[in-house]
Amino acid sequence: MHQPIESRPVSLPRWPMILALFLGLIVLVAFARSVLIVDQTEAVYVTEFGRSVRLIDTPGLHWKWPYQSRRGFDKRLQLDSPPPREMLTKDKKNLEIAWYVSWRITDVEKFLRSVRTLPDASARVEDMAASVLAAELGGHDLAGLVRVDRSSALDAMMADVTARVADQAGKEYGLQVVDVRLRRLNYPEEVRSAVFEQIRSERKKVAAKTRAEGESKARTIRSAADLERAKTVAEAEAEAARVVGEGEAESTRIANAAHAADPAFYQFLKTLETYRAALDQKTTLVLAADSDFLRLLTRGVANPAPVPTPSVARTAQTAPKPETEPAPASETKP
Repeated sequence: MHQPIESRPVSLPRWPMILALFLGLIVLVAFARSVLIVDQTEAVYVTEFGRSVRLIDTPGLHWKWPYQSRRGFDKRLQLDSPPPREMLTKDKKNLEIAWYVSWRITDVEKFLRSVRTLPDASARVEDMAASVLAAELGGHDLAGLVRVDRSSALDAMMADVTARVADQAGKEYGLQVVDVRLRRLNYPEEVRSAVFEQIRSERKKVAAKTRAEGESKARTIRSAADLERAKTVAEAEAEAARVVGEGEAESTRIANAAHAADPAFYQFLKTLETYRAALDQKTTLVLAADSDFLRLLTRGVANPAPVPTPSVARTAQTAPKPETEPAPASETKP
């Protein structure tokens, strides 16, 4: 009889599987290293063993060899605001200057050869702007820079600073400096209070001088106005006196003409006017029986003068003016 043969599992070698997995891993890594994604805010340089091969600035999906590397740079406008520094003006004024610089990368190859990173580029631009700004500030007085009108030299100075920094940064680092501007211009903290006190004292002197000049001009204007007013009042008073004199002369002429036309009637009217002025509601008269005033009140005029004819009236108008007015017909006796 034959004995049964035992079945044993056949063991396959493991190295082909390991090799397949290793090759797959290599292919996967190679594929991942071949894919190049460029963002719209950056520019990418493809380098081969440290040497720049090509520049890609179009956003999207790109390819490269697995052994090649990518170097991305932000192509947007960079804004640096370094801490303030103390600088001297032409008139030896110590100021604390704070500024900002805006720049971007334009020549990536030159940028890679010179600074290579954005922080290094910021430091270089900061030092460059500080040196140029200190040189330009040393050629101007503080009074010429700090002005409120259009004659200030600050705008022209900052334009020169921007042009010099842009020219130097473009030649050395491949950077485009867009603008260099001041953020703050002030005295140092340790001397600021004393300087402000001096400014207040000077402003008070200027204000006092201005007030004195204004008061002097005000007095001059008031004197001229008073003189003009006195002249106008004198002319008005002279004209009023002339008009009053003419009126009185005309009144006297009319009265003389009326007196010459009927002297008795004129004397009677003047007597009545005298009585009207002397008597009022508070006056009490004690008259004698033979008083002319009582006789006038009770009997009237004894013999009134006849009304003159036209010829007589004309003759009376041409008569000479009496030197004195006739006395009243009777006197008032208390």
